[in-house]
Amino acid sequence: MNKAILNRNLRKLHLWFGIAIGLQLGLWLISGLFMTIFPIDHVRGTHLRAETTPANLSRDTDVLAPIEIISKHDLLPKSITLQFIDKEPVYVAVTDETSHIFDAKTGQIRPPLDEILATKIAVENYAGRSTQTTASFFSSDAPREYGRRGPVWRIDFDKPDAASFYVDAKTAEVKAVRTGLWRTFDFMWGLHIMDWSNRENFNSWWIKTVAALSVFFFFTGLSLVLLRVRSALKRRRSSKKGA
Repeated sequence: MNKAILNRNLRKLHLWFGIAIGLQLGLWLISGLFMTIFPIDHVRGTHLRAETTPANLSRDTDVLAPIEIISKHDLLPKSITLQFIDKEPVYVAVTDETSHIFDAKTGQIRPPLDEILATKIAVENYAGRSTQTTASFFSSDAPREYGRRGPVWRIDFDKPDAASFYVDAKTAEVKAVRTGLWRTFDFMWGLHIMDWSNRENFNSWWIKTVAALSVFFFFTGLSLVLLRVRSALKRRRSSKKGA
């Protein structure tokens, strides 16, 4: 192939490869810069979580032993812990399939949290300035941002410190805090890894395609450099012979 034609074709390929990957390279840089600006604890809403003091179990509190709960309900729990919900002692038993809350005094299973109690737990764990809340219940398919399955209560706090507190309806734990910053960070993360729906897949065909184009972009650029160097050396040798 004629060197001029080869050079021209390589330039065209290099240009088109550059256009194809240029936009995504820009998104990688922008999203990467954004994600380095904010501390991860701030993104996760840790600053909006209040420091809570665990309730103490007094000596005269009459609670059942964990083995009594296990035997009564024929459980094989991975863990069983004593904690307090609305100042009442409960046992939270976690099995492979699910979690259960038992009244620590009677051993009876407690129903999932209702809206009033879930809101109270969220408010007790909230350190922001908002006083307005709304509650939403998800029995199984919780929002993707929660990252788990239900049942869960989402307690939304309005501005000035807007946030969504996800309270597990079975264990009464605040499992996640989501803010506008977290959602923006999540969007940027999706752009960065090129998974715009689940934000989890590092091996999508999109990122593989852009990576492959980047390799071709590198090799076409390297070929152009080698051709230029070769031509420059050839001209130099010719000029020396002419001298």
